[in-house]
Formats: sequence, C-alpha cells, structure tokens
Amino acid sequence: MARVKDGVLLKIDGNPYHPNNFDPDERPPYNTPVDEAKKKPGRLCAKGQAGVQVVYDPYRIKQPLKRVGPRGSGQWKAITWEQAFQEIAAKLKPLRDLNTLIDSATPELGPVANQVLYSAGRTIEGGFTDRVWGNGFGTINKREDHTSICETSHHVANELMTWDEKANRGRKNHFKPDIVEAKYIMLFGSSFLEANFPMVATARKLMDFRAKGGKYVVVDPRFSNTAALAHRWVPVKPGADAALALGMARWMLENGKYDAKYLANANQAAAKASGEPTWTDATRLVVVDPSHADARRYLRADAIGGKKENYVAWSGGGPKEIADAALVGDMEPGEVVVAGRRCKTVFQLLKERVFSRSLAQYAADCGLSVDLIVTLASEFATAGKQAVTNAYRGAVQHTNGVYNQLSINILNTLTGNYDWRGGNGGGGGGYPEGSGVTPLGTVPGGVSAKGIKLNRTVKQYEKDGPNLFKRDGGYPAKRPWFPYATHGNYQEVIPSAADGYPYPIKALITYWNGWPYSTPALRKTFEDYVKDEKKLPLFVAISLNMGEVAAFADYVLPDTTYLEKWAFPGMTPTILTKATPLQQPVVGKLDGKDIGTAPFNPDAPNVYTPVLPNTKTVGDIHIGLAKALGLPGVGDKAFQDGSPLNTYWDFYKKGLQNLSKNTGKPIGEIVAKGGVFEDPGNEYDGKYLKYKYGNVIKIYIEQLATTKDSMTGQYFDGLPQYDPPKFADNTAIATVDEKEFPFQLITYKMAWHAQARTATIPWLMIIQPENFVEINTSDARRLGIRDGDKVRLVSATSPGGVVGKAKVTEGVRPGVIAVSHHFGHWELASKPHVVDGVAQGADPSRGTGIQVNPIMRLDQFKGKVLNTSIQDKVGGSVSFYDSRVKLVKA
Repeated sequence: MARVKDGVLLKIDGNPYHPNNFDPDERPPYNTPVDEAKKKPGRLCAKGQAGVQVVYDPYRIKQPLKRVGPRGSGQWKAITWEQAFQEIAAKLKPLRDLNTLIDSATPELGPVANQVLYSAGRTIEGGFTDRVWGNGFGTINKREDHTSICETSHHVANELMTWDEKANRGRKNHFKPDIVEAKYIMLFGSSFLEANFPMVATARKLMDFRAKGGKYVVVDPRFSNTAALAHRWVPVKPGADAALALGMARWMLENGKYDAKYLANANQAAAKASGEPTWTDATRLVVVDPSHADARRYLRADAIGGKKENYVAWSGGGPKEIADAALVGDMEPGEVVVAGRRCKTVFQLLKERVFSRSLAQYAADCGLSVDLIVTLASEFATAGKQAVTNAYRGAVQHTNGVYNQLSINILNTLTGNYDWRGGNGGGGGGYPEGSGVTPLGTVPGGVSAKGIKLNRTVKQYEKDGPNLFKRDGGYPAKRPWFPYATHGNYQEVIPSAADGYPYPIKALITYWNGWPYSTPALRKTFEDYVKDEKKLPLFVAISLNMGEVAAFADYVLPDTTYLEKWAFPGMTPTILTKATPLQQPVVGKLDGKDIGTAPFNPDAPNVYTPVLPNTKTVGDIHIGLAKALGLPGVGDKAFQDGSPLNTYWDFYKKGLQNLSKNTGKPIGEIVAKGGVFEDPGNEYDGKYLKYKYGNVIKIYIEQLATTKDSMTGQYFDGLPQYDPPKFADNTAIATVDEKEFPFQLITYKMAWHAQARTATIPWLMIIQPENFVEINTSDARRLGIRDGDKVRLVSATSPGGVVGKAKVTEGVRPGVIAVSHHFGHWELASKPHVVDGVAQGADPSRGTGIQVNPIMRLDQFKGKVLNTSIQDKVGGSVSFYDSRVKLVKA
C-alpha cells in the first residue's frame, strides 16, 4: 500500500488483505471495501518501508548507455532507446539461426540460436521472458536465474522425494511447518526471524507458536536472532546436518519411536483407510542384486505378472502388486527373492544405512554430543505429527546439500507429519493466472528450443550427450553435468562459457544480475571472461544500477524499480490459504496522468511512464528488443486470440483476465486490492491442513540410484546419507585444506538487507554501516585477536584474501568464521562512472565492509584447480559454507 502526494511516493505500508502482512485473526475478509481496509495498514519489514529510497536513488541509471572505452573502463555515452534496440538487434539477428547446428559432429548441442544466453539474477518475469527468448528467439538458454546460489538443493531434494515417474518431475519442491499449530520445530540452517520468507509472517507465527508453549530448536553454527529465542541452539559443524538427522533417526528406529503404521501403507487406499493423507515407499521392494539388469531399481510388478508401471511390496509372506486396492506391506521381511531377483524393502535399506554408523560416530561427524542427539530425537519423537523439521539455505548450500535435505526429511517421514494440522505442508498456493481466457505461454508462430543448455542441467552426460561423450573419451566429463538440477545452475554459466564447454556463447543478456559479487569464487573468472571480446562478442545488461555486472557490458538498458512495474510475485508454503498477489506501479504515470489521480481503468491503454521517464520496465525492454528482432509473440496478434502485445500492460491485462475468470473477481477489484486472497479461517480441514500434498513420500530415490555422476562414472546414492563436503572428484575438502586453512567460512543474511542490492538504501545502511569477521572467543584468544582488529582472510585459491574488522563473540562455533552478506561492493555506484565525458555521482558508503564470496574455494579435480566454485553435483547448489580459510592479523 503506497501513499503518494502530487505524484511523489511518500510512504509504503503492507497490503491489509495480504496474509503476509496480517495474522488470520487480524486480516480483513476479501469483501471488505478498500476504504475500510486501508484504515489499518498491514505490517511491513524494514526493507519494504525503505523502498521509497529505491525509487528515488540519485545514482540510478537514467538513460540507455553504450560503452565507449574497453569493457570495465567505466566510459559510456548516452543513446536513445531506438538506437539501443536497433544496434543490439543487428548483432543478434545472425545468431537467430534455428537450422544450423553449433557442431554437426555433436548435434545434441542444438542450433546456433543456443549461443545466445539470457540470465536474470532474481526474476518473477520468467513466464514472460520465456516467450521472448525461448518461444520467440529459440534459445535453450532462455532463463538461467539465481536459484542455485540461493537454495536449489532444497528444492531438488523435495522434488526427488515427491517424484512423479509418469510426468518425470517432482510434484512438490517446498514444504513448511504449520508453525502456529506445531508443538516442536527443528530449523536446520533456516533463520525464521531474519532470512526466511515471508519474514514478517513467519516471524510472527513463530512467536505465536512460542507463546503457546511450542518449542523450536535452531541447528546453525551461528547464534542468530532466531537462536536467541529458541528452546535450544545446536551449533552443528557446517555441512554435517545429515549426520545429526541420521543420528536422531537411528535413535528413533532403535527405540520404536516412529509411526510404523503410517510407513506400512503401500498406497493411497491403505493410507486413506488408516486416516493418513500421504503414504511412503517404505514397503516397496528394491532389487539389490548388483549383477542384475534391474539393480538399484524398484521391482516392477510385471516381474510377477502385473502391470509394469506398478511396484511390488512384500505382504503376507509373498510379493504383492501395489495397485488400487488397499495394501499394507511388511517393512522388514529380510532379503527376499522375487522372480530371480534379490530384493529388500526400502525401509530395510534405510535402516541398514542409518545403522551403518553408531551414535558416537554421528556425534563426531556433526561435532555434537551423543546425549544431545538422543535428547533432540526424544523431544522430536514425543511431539509426534506435530513435530516438524525444516531446512533451508544453511543446510543445503553445501556440496552435499541434497543429501542433507533428504536426511532431514527422513525425520518428518518417520513421524508421518505431512498434511497434518501442526505438521508439514505445502501451503495454500495460488489461483492460476497463466490460463483461463488466454494461455500466456502460447506463442502463435513460436518455436520450441532444443539442445543442451550451456550449464548442462536436466541432462545426463552419457545418455543425452552421446556424441560428446564419445568425443571426449567418456568419464570424467570436461565439466560436471547436473541431470537433476531442475532449477538451473547459475554459477556454472560463466565458467562454462569461458571454457567453451559444451560450446561457446556469442551473446549474453543479463537482468538484475550480480554474478561476481553474489557468487562464490566467480569474480576473477567473470572479469577475465567478459573482458575478452573475442570470446564474448556481445554483452547487454538490463539493470537499475551500475552494478558489478552492468559495469562490463557493451550496452546498459535501465529498467524500473519493483514499485514501477506489473508482476504476479507468487506465494510461499508458510501461508496456508490460497492467494495470488498482484504487483503494480504505484508511482509514475498511466496514459500521461499521475497514478492515483483517477480510478484505474483496465480497458484503457495504460501506457506507463516511470518516475525516470527515460527508463523502461523490464517487460517493455524485452518487447522493444523482440520487435526490433522481428520475433513472434510480440506486436499485433501476439496472443492466441489475436490480441496484441505492445506494452508490458498488455501481458498483465491478459493475466488479470485469466485470474478474474478463475476466481470470479472483477479485474478492477483485483487491482484495487492488490490481488486475490482467500479469506482467513480456511487453513484447516479438521485435524488436517485444508490444502494437502496428498501423495507419496519417497525414502529411496530411484532416479539418483540409477544415474551416473558425470565426473566419476559411478552411480549416485539412492538413500539419505552423511557425506562430508567434497571436490568434484569426491575427495573430501577437509583432507586437502584443513591443515593450512583451519577455519570453515560461512555467510549469513541480515533481517534488514536483501541479498546484493540494499546497500543502495541509506535508511538500511545506517542501522549497521559495515560488517565484521566474526570469530569465536577461544579462537580469537589463541590467535591474539581482539574486537576491532584488522584481520585478513585467506583461502587456498585466494592467497591475497580480503581484510575486515574482527568481532569476537561466543555466537559462532569454534573453528568457524562468519561474515554477513550485503556489504563490500566494488561497483553499485560506490565509485563514479563517466557518461558523455562527465563523471557521475557516487556514494562510497556502498562499498564499506567486506565481501568474502570472491575468496571462496574453487573446485578441483585430481589436484587440478578448476575455474568454478565447489558445488553440489546433484542439486546444482553452489557451496557458500564449505570453503576453508586461515585468519591472520592484517
């Protein structure tokens, strides 16, 4: 909710209809008139309140720029939008070749069009930009976004746990506790009072939970604000979350503290009969004979005369097809032979895996005591289906991230808490806006992109790149492939392009992208690559500010702030009711009139003029480029119904028409209320959540067990496991680095900052003008370091390191160094650039503090240092928490 006077934005408050901003007992019903609802504005965090300064940042880019010096020199000239579009299009047109292969000897790579790559850092416009670059231009590299530097191994693990074999994808990538109704919550690397989302709603729910007597545990090597109010702080060794989770699972299995009845349900019918919304694969048989062709796979029912698409359980002394009729299986029949195949149940395999290490070994692995593991397991099990684990970035942005998440998920599976009130749920979701009247993803005359992505995600090396596999001599691949990285691999794009593997790119277009600042170990690789115009002939950046990426571009196209554009931002599972919020311009002009001076008319042209009139919304920039290129999907008759797409509003008008049809709400009401929101009071269905996942939960991940690691040629493991952080060749990082670099480096997020971009906001920067190198008291004493001392952090692949101020604290585990994100920019208007011969203004405070991402560890393979960061080969996550450093006085 924005307060605007005379066309100037004065204040921002929370939308009172939105469940992110009000608790269910406070939020007005959707039928409440706007004039009544706005009398009590919703809550908003510090970042949201400070959005005013995002709009009126004096150092925003105010017009299109063209580079006139060498890349990175900071020398520019202002140009018109028409010139920018025409010049860029002239360089892109020869690359829109959908018929010529990049390499005829390796046709699987696809056509020349794939050598154009579009990468948005953070984006909520993916459905729109896919029309332009995927269906319009025809590149397979249509959307390489930031998710792998955020939490992607969390998403991938949950997708694998909910995999739909027929659709060949995960059913669900995100679960959250029903916080208020839970009794016991364990947060693994998930900071509900600082960094999760939506933070305001999550934080308030957590405090309501605590006030009702709920207990929560924070598993984190850093003593966060969330930990300060917790029942217990568990300072786990970074990356060893799986060891703690499996240690707890061992105690629960040994002591019968799990829901055996739930686990024995082999299918939906059995689950329904026992009052369970979900069921598991615990009773499915897996072929364990390594010599059999079906080794590592679930046993299919055609082996016993049933349907091939069905599975087999052991029940009543023999194998039974898992079909439609209710079937309760035996979980521990021992090794059985079915149709000549030696098999074990998934539960038996899990138990063998969990029991392969003692509690003492798990305790040593995670750096905690056996007594603490037992206490946590007992407390968790006692709360039953109202006990929930939740993991996020801190647990998964490791080289073992997927296995950490799968191991943590096992605790939820042992209690069977999915879809229960007070348990684990997938949230209310949203009302569809992508179809209904007009399918937004359909492009008349459009194309389907084909080939292998530059970062080799969702493809298998041997299977999907057969000619490449043969050319390169099989295993290991020249660079890792990521067959289950369904949310991309952001950190692999630039190093892969620099190596030209599996092919070089000819044009790079970025949006809201902070690669060298935001991505571990990428700065040098990025800058060396983009400076080489032979390797990268064209580089276009769409950017609000002159950031660390835009500073090297050939053209910089200035977009608008989030308060000056249309979007459907989506929801997260913390919110249990259904909602589709609408983001819309709150300042600027529509059809030449200040927004808010006249009632909104959805049938008007609604041509938008931003606060800075020579900037454009990101959508209008893409439309301008697409028109200059002559691409389908924009201009007249761009949609299936023959209507045009000439402005960004045209796209969102269609989305609003769809949303209106799907909800029965008029477009005018949706715009006035900022979306469509289900009324409070619709969270539950008796003892269950109203909106249920309602499907199978996998313990055994057949997809992993039958897929080979491209760097070793060995199969991935199909079960949860603790595997210490490793390089690409599976060598443990600690065995190589620990002696010389004794500290493990971690980063974290502050509640009042957002990733890389809020250093531009003075209201937030004055809260804490710089960050620190946080070190445990005992470590500091041993090294003779005091608060405020200048210290240097050095890693194996960054001998120069970075210098910052020490902060001595008991709030970080011994042997760990913690440094917050957000600070230490070397661009972002922290220094001046020159436009048309005139030095532009700058604010040096944007460069205060330190940024440790550039010193993080590069990966290596058999002793050879690579040009990319250490990463999770399964989920695709970059590692923020596995680099080892040494600390010396500066």
